[in-house]
Amino acid sequence: MASKFQTKEDKDKQLRTRKGHDMTWSCDKHGEPITFFCKQHKIPICHKCATKVHQKPCELDDIEDVIFERRGNLEEKQPLIEETKLLLQKVESKINAVSSSSSKHLQTVNDKLQETFEDKLKNVKEREVNLIRVINEEADEEIRKINEKREKRIKDCNIDIEKEQTTIKEREARLLSDTKTISDEVTKKINDLTSKNQHALNTMKNIESTITRINQQDETLVNEAPQVLASIEENLSLNFHQDVSGCLDRIQSEVERVKFVEGEVGGEYCCRIDGYIGKWELVKSIHIPSGVNKPWVRGLISDDEICVEDAKNHDMYVTNINTQHTQKVIDGVSNMGITSCAPLNRNVIVCGKWRCDWKGDRLDGCITLYDRQWKVIRDISIPRNGGGNSVYVDVDRDGMILAAQYGQSNIYVINPGDGKIVNTITMQGKKVRGGIQGLSSGDIVVKTGRNEFTVISRSGEKKAVIHCDEWRESECRVDKLTDTIYITYRVAGKTYAVDQVSRDGIIQAKTIVEYVRSDRVIYLSPCLVTPSGNLVGFDGDKLLLYKKTFIL
Repeated sequence: MASKFQTKEDKDKQLRTRKGHDMTWSCDKHGEPITFFCKQHKIPICHKCATKVHQKPCELDDIEDVIFERRGNLEEKQPLIEETKLLLQKVESKINAVSSSSSKHLQTVNDKLQETFEDKLKNVKEREVNLIRVINEEADEEIRKINEKREKRIKDCNIDIEKEQTTIKEREARLLSDTKTISDEVTKKINDLTSKNQHALNTMKNIESTITRINQQDETLVNEAPQVLASIEENLSLNFHQDVSGCLDRIQSEVERVKFVEGEVGGEYCCRIDGYIGKWELVKSIHIPSGVNKPWVRGLISDDEICVEDAKNHDMYVTNINTQHTQKVIDGVSNMGITSCAPLNRNVIVCGKWRCDWKGDRLDGCITLYDRQWKVIRDISIPRNGGGNSVYVDVDRDGMILAAQYGQSNIYVINPGDGKIVNTITMQGKKVRGGIQGLSSGDIVVKTGRNEFTVISRSGEKKAVIHCDEWRESECRVDKLTDTIYITYRVAGKTYAVDQVSRDGIIQAKTIVEYVRSDRVIYLSPCLVTPSGNLVGFDGDKLLLYKKTFIL
């Protein structure tokens, strides 16, 4: 009877030779080889388990078939894993390329910036030397008196030059700080992407390692393969490499927008880091005194001085956005008011006007030059061709006055030195319906409809029409350094918004700022652009100062 029972050696031999596999896997309960896999209970079983516990409705598969199927499923995923690894490695290469490209571009901007300021410091030093030489030559005529005067003038000269050098260095330091802030933001974003990409690579490597491990033992393979397959599907469905690649493209696009821009606005040298879209943040609110009954913003006359008219009595005020002080500068009259103003240089302001009693063929006194104490320097007139009673002005890149009458097609270029018209630009098929703005390119932006602005060349040729149905009531102002156009418009009810538009008429950003109009104001005021690159909106009670920050 004993000969009928298998010995332990016979059982091990049977397990090892089954279907060519080196199998020692047996049932924990019966000690017999694992031969089946129960689909209903999702467990491997021996022959006794199958006959005693897992009869119908249980559905059984041969354990070798299950092992073969699951090993095959894992092997099928290996090419996809390899492909994903290659994609992630390409992303890693792109990260390095974009990081290097961004650093080089920003370094180029820094180099240009530093070169410009070095030249300016050199010019200032040369002027200092020339001034001292002239002073010394004058001092030779009368030794005692002139020596005293010379020493004083040298001291004053040195103080002035030192102040100017300090200003230049402060500007340079501020702009270098701006580029560093941008560079730090780019570096932070790239480091974050690098970390995430490395984590994804490590995940793929861990999955490979797990597959290698569970393939070494059938029991482990059967038990852990479903979880591994689920992990593979989850990680591959994230499309992480595509997201990282898209983010890198956005970083490179935004960095390449960054520029060092410079130019002269109102006779003053201006410069900044700009070109990018960024995000506008409210940094200051300046209240207009209640004595200004119906405030209406008419223009910008320096980086920090805003002209505000009282639409009720036509008094003119100037508000300093740094000191937050508002001062009356012109007493209004019933039959005349100011439509627009702009700085000609650091000493002179030009204003356009409206009058209700103009007669004849000339608009006499429709343009007035004022000094900084708001004393009249000169009145200028232009031809009257019927149309409206308002004249709008601006200053072009050459320091010439641009002037246009409402309802007419002519724009006059006027020499401020003698008040004479040097050129007449006639728009083709359009008429002036509001303010005009000179661009640094020489082109002119003209309001030609309630929600339409036309960019024309110096010959009057139409170059772009800027229009949007959302702009119900609208006004525009131009950034004189970048030629970016900002359209202020009424959205609905009491809400005002500002859109950013290129000089080609392309809307670059919608609703970059938004604010609610108070009941105090009756007319839409434009959002002004300061030479330093800030925006100044007006809600009827407060001037709202916005500053742009670089974002990714």
